[in-house]
Amino acid sequence: MGLEEFTYKVQSACQQYLPQRTLNIYPEGKGKPGGRVLVSYLPLPLFGDPAEFRGHSNVWESSEIVGIFNRLGYSVDLIAWNDSSFMPESGYDLVFDIHRNLVRCSGDDTQAIFHITGSNPEFSNRAEALRLDELRARRGAVVAARRAVGDDDMRLFSENLARADLVTLIGNNVTAATFPDSVQAKLRRVVATGARLPSTLESTPVCSRPQEFLWFNGKGAVLKGLDLVLEVFAGHQELILHVVGPYLRERDFVAVYRTELFAMPNIRNHGFLLPASRKFQEIAARVRAFVSPSCSEGISTAAITCMQAGIVPIISRNCGITLPDHSGILLDDCSISTIESAVQSIVCMNDDSWHSMAENTRQFALETYSRALFSRQMEEAVASLLPGS
Repeated sequence: MGLEEFTYKVQSACQQYLPQRTLNIYPEGKGKPGGRVLVSYLPLPLFGDPAEFRGHSNVWESSEIVGIFNRLGYSVDLIAWNDSSFMPESGYDLVFDIHRNLVRCSGDDTQAIFHITGSNPEFSNRAEALRLDELRARRGAVVAARRAVGDDDMRLFSENLARADLVTLIGNNVTAATFPDSVQAKLRRVVATGARLPSTLESTPVCSRPQEFLWFNGKGAVLKGLDLVLEVFAGHQELILHVVGPYLRERDFVAVYRTELFAMPNIRNHGFLLPASRKFQEIAARVRAFVSPSCSEGISTAAITCMQAGIVPIISRNCGITLPDHSGILLDDCSISTIESAVQSIVCMNDDSWHSMAENTRQFALETYSRALFSRQMEEAVASLLPGS
């Protein structure tokens, strides 16, 4: 982990005690601002260029949203999404918020944009609960929900949907379909972006090993399908699975899958790694595909990152990615047998077919989930609410 990422992690941990706010960010060379905007998302790093940040891509996306408003001629106040102590000194022409400040900081004459980066939480809560029930039925073990949205936040989410004049949604048509018909007219879909990759991952691997695979995801091991993937590879010890993510913090999950994670020689337990790390680069150069049977996403940034590194995807429809032909496998369902069949089909591919699929995967992900496209789609959505649009 680089110094910028470490500092940002500390900065985020201190946010509730010392909120990071960047106020009065003025557009350069545009004279008097055309209005004032509040962006409630992620604070800027204390030092370093967000464009070079190699942690989660949402750090750059938040800074780019500020830049979009500046380019459109507006001054911006930037606060964190969970900064509940911020009190505006005067009204805003527009509030752009990811969760907790839309209703609180917008007046009657304020335009309101609600930015959503995942599925409808009602859908996500049900999907995670079903996965946990299925795990309990298979293994007789109870694991806590890690991504569940509580009642208070659910009520606020509904209030934000009702208050918003526009909803920018990170997702595809599968993601959009999780929202009620009453808000569909407000939705504007926007692509996500992947983590910034080092130069060593900017081309398709040429000598991966057909028996090696990767699970790479964030918080919520059961929601992200790690339990299913571990069970598949536990039954195929001729294959190797590299497991990367923050799952070790989920102690009840680790207790259930201790044998798979620590006692099976074909399952390599790596814990959390940044994509820019040397260890992740070594893994990416070895694996034939990554497996992500997630049950709820907006668009999986972990999947985007892997695809942009030329790793073939085996993904669920709820990863929010619409795969073109010969660019990976979109699972019909997330049963263990279906995942197993998909893995075996990749193992059986010859090198030329795999390399063609990997290159198609990489080119598709680079073009479809580029920073340039995110900027264009977000600017078009934002501009649609501003005067003169």
